[in-house]
Amino acid sequence: MRFRKVGATGVAVCLLALIAGPSVFGQRSGWRQVGNAGDWQNTVAITAMGGYIWSIESDGTLYRTGRGGNFEQVGPQGAFEDVAMLEAFDGHLYTVMGGTLYRTNPASGRWKQIGDRGDWEGTVALASMNGYLWSIEADGTLYRTSRAGEYEQIGPEGAFSEVELFAAMGGRLWTVERGTLYATDPEEETWRQISKKGAWRQTKGLAASGGILWSLQEDGTLYKIDRSGTPTRVGRTGDYAATEMLISFDGKLFTVENGTLYVSR
Repeated sequence: MRFRKVGATGVAVCLLALIAGPSVFGQRSGWRQVGNAGDWQNTVAITAMGGYIWSIESDGTLYRTGRGGNFEQVGPQGAFEDVAMLEAFDGHLYTVMGGTLYRTNPASGRWKQIGDRGDWEGTVALASMNGYLWSIEADGTLYRTSRAGEYEQIGPEGAFSEVELFAAMGGRLWTVERGTLYATDPEEETWRQISKKGAWRQTKGLAASGGILWSLQEDGTLYKIDRSGTPTRVGRTGDYAATEMLISFDGKLFTVENGTLYVSR
């Protein structure tokens, strides 16, 4: 199976490299703090599902947080101490720990090993879409895994060897490779160059939700990109200089800045 290139969209994503100044969150309108300052300073992984933000702390403890900031521990303390990746999929939380994939029931906190131990030790990127988990190995090979844990290679070995950032949105896998944005349709086995070459070199974070791709730049500037690849700057240049984590659900954007959670109004 080989991926066929299709015509480029011609959309130019102009992301300029600027000198990042101090955070100007306090001057940003339309945002509010969620919970107490510093509540999220030990968070190492987050995802969204079922109206909650699910997060894992550095000691491996799982929490769920509601829209108002109320949080509660799920499962025993330290149960996820070796977590490397966290993804919400099909009403469950999937984690890669010690190179092994696990599925956790968020209601009970009970977990189950999926597949053989060590199967995922080479995984460097993980996303969910269209009833599958999509993952990229260190050698750049793409796999998809079913709910039952059955996996298969998609496309040629090493096809994504230059991937720097990875997200799934709108039936496509979005990647930044050598500073260029691409969209791949894994079902049709086609890929499309979205940006001009190198236009995304300053991108340090990529997230997808609700038909929108969010791109965070080194200088703290945030962009949202629609399904066609058209970018729109959010706020002002450098507004998100202090952003450590970014997630979107229920039509709102949440950020963790200096260990504190904020939400757009």
